[in-house]
Amino acid sequence: MKRYLLIAFSTVFALCGCSFLEPFPDGSYNEDNYDDYPAIIRGFIDKAYNLRPGTYYYAEFLGMDSATDDMMYRDKSSAIRQFAIGNAHMGSHPLSGVWNRDYEAIYYVNLFLKDGIGRKTRYLVDPGSNTVLQKCLQGDAFGLRAWYGFNLLKFWGGVGTDGRLLGVYIPTEPVDMEHYDGAGLVRPSYDESVKQILADCDSALMYLPPANRDQYLQGEAFHVTGAIRYRALDGISIKALKAQVLLTWASPAFNPSGDMTRWEKAARAAREVIDFKLNGESGGLDPKASFMWTNPNTAEVIYLGNITQNSTFETNFYPLGFGGSANMVPSQELVDAFPMANGYPITDPASGYDKSRPYQGRDPRFYATIFYDGCTVVRNQSPYTQMYTFDIADGGKDAPGGLKTSPSGYYVKKYVSLGWNPNDVSIQTAQHSIFFIRWTHMCLAFAEAANHAVGPVTPIDGLTAKEALAYIRNRKVNTGTEDVAGVGAAGDPYLDACCSSREAFDKLVKDEWRVETCFEGIRFHNVRRWATDVSEINVPVSGVSISGGKYTYAEIEKRSFPSLWMPIPYKELRLAPGMVQNKGWEDWK
Repeated sequence: MKRYLLIAFSTVFALCGCSFLEPFPDGSYNEDNYDDYPAIIRGFIDKAYNLRPGTYYYAEFLGMDSATDDMMYRDKSSAIRQFAIGNAHMGSHPLSGVWNRDYEAIYYVNLFLKDGIGRKTRYLVDPGSNTVLQKCLQGDAFGLRAWYGFNLLKFWGGVGTDGRLLGVYIPTEPVDMEHYDGAGLVRPSYDESVKQILADCDSALMYLPPANRDQYLQGEAFHVTGAIRYRALDGISIKALKAQVLLTWASPAFNPSGDMTRWEKAARAAREVIDFKLNGESGGLDPKASFMWTNPNTAEVIYLGNITQNSTFETNFYPLGFGGSANMVPSQELVDAFPMANGYPITDPASGYDKSRPYQGRDPRFYATIFYDGCTVVRNQSPYTQMYTFDIADGGKDAPGGLKTSPSGYYVKKYVSLGWNPNDVSIQTAQHSIFFIRWTHMCLAFAEAANHAVGPVTPIDGLTAKEALAYIRNRKVNTGTEDVAGVGAAGDPYLDACCSSREAFDKLVKDEWRVETCFEGIRFHNVRRWATDVSEINVPVSGVSISGGKYTYAEIEKRSFPSLWMPIPYKELRLAPGMVQNKGWEDWK
């Protein structure tokens, strides 16, 4: 306990401006008197926020996407790559750090919530400002427990070796999971975990402002709430989290009874968030405008992570020829998922797809996401100079098989700063952040849920699934140096055709999930919540080789998961022998 208090105390000043706090009492603090120290109490919440992942490069985002059919690790020794190809072993769980981190964060928020101490602590001299801060921190605590709890549920909820659909243990009291006698710890049902997370969301909504915007300020508490909290949870981000929880709960893998009311609840929750963001007074989002991943202030964002300034993406995505290591690379399957500029998939005769010119006339999102043979890297600031050309054909310097080149023949463009050049005398880095929840996620969630509930063209609260998907397909796309019209900007006959049945529309929604959210760590969870059999996630990864103008495609890596579910880390089962392992991992016990 004392170790955790030291961590919390040492981070509170780094994470917030605390000059307005009253002086601390003299003497040392410990587990018996820390409630006398307002900075310690507030530090529990600050620490929980600070534990959030700081970049998409973390294992649970890009790492887990590289365990799907969208991309792969180039490094054969990667624990995630070994996990994806069926070589996982108990001593190297690729997500054990996520498990430990999430439970540590929940431990801190439970310290804050215990006996109402966080709600009763006086943090500020001014009574009005103190009340506002108390409410915000109380809402943060419930919201963070819901957020971390859902993250645990996404990764480890599933069918146990006993055949039951199980959730995850989410403590509501301070439990140090690293030093805990877990003899009596058991996993609740999946439904029980969902209900606990939703209850925490509802509790958070009682305390948090509708949005972290100055227009919602109470009195003169500008130094406590409003825009100063732009990276913290607020009412609208909690409502978006609820929509995500409800969507997952409605999905086939977690809805064995086929309860259709779950789909409607998910749709209504997402609809509320969509409306809020479209409202000029509350959200200010222009649904036709593009956005850039290097702009953390974009209205697209609903819940923002920590902001960093570095070259992690550039050095890991580019090939050696442009200062990178090509450590994570896209698959041919992902490339093929992008439709043509007219909105039709490349397999449709109406698409106009030319196998001899596979990269011409594609959806502009393809050009914003993937680097391919012959494309150039153009600096996105004046002067707009060409910095690099990808040479993949005929054994070029970036072709598969070279040192630190892509095995698939493709490279990631999404997230990359086009102002970064390893050859510059002074290398420019850009701001990067995780858009934990964004408006696009809500449109896709609504389209999927509403289609299941009532079909593609029947409205729920005034919006149809078709209209929600049209928002995504119609808007402009920033390809790095310019905005380009979306696939549906001048009419979308393929979207119209897919509205002929729920099945056709559902397939389109899944395709849109794939191209819109690739490399965000979402597909790993999506394919599992949609699946009914493990064969649906064991899709191999392919690549391209180009010789004499001929494109040849071949499998380069298999996927070999024993089940749809992730294994509980072996260490945790040793600490809590009563905790049931997930199906397919019977040997991990």
